[in-house]
Amino acid sequence: MPKVLFVCTGNVCRSPFAERLARLLSDGSVEYASAGIQALHGEPMDRPMADQLSARGGTSEGFAGHQLTASMVREADLLLCMESRHRLWVVDEAPVALRRTTLLTHFTAVAAQQPALRGDQIVKAALTQPIPRGVKDIADPYRQGDEAAALAAEVLAQHVRQVVIALEG
Repeated sequence: MPKVLFVCTGNVCRSPFAERLARLLSDGSVEYASAGIQALHGEPMDRPMADQLSARGGTSEGFAGHQLTASMVREADLLLCMESRHRLWVVDEAPVALRRTTLLTHFTAVAAQQPALRGDQIVKAALTQPIPRGVKDIADPYRQGDEAAALAAEVLAQHVRQVVIALEG
């Protein structure tokens, strides 16, 4: 089963939201996980993001933040990062991950440009196309309040739906 790893900073807002929403939308043919490059290890999801997940039918129950490890990188078939700096960190720490790591926003942009591609084909296309300048990061809502969490959740929900459709179509 292919494994997708969502990566953010603390693994308490964006990446766990993406992980849990992807699992909710998934048909079970892809495994979704998350980790942070500076994780708040063992911490639950940030409450405003957990509330946003709950509003979409998901749950943060049992979630605990995880630090991104070399073994997690090795085991992932696709790493989707929330920010350019996360991608740079992953590739710096584990150069072997270069051909499996991209930005979430880049992946979904490629998927939108090539809607006929699914599964391995869209992964290959997204990972071989250079990331253009100006590709947006997903803003970090950590400790920014309910409004920032709602905005981040809406943006993430759109991207996560595209990921699940593109991979599991």
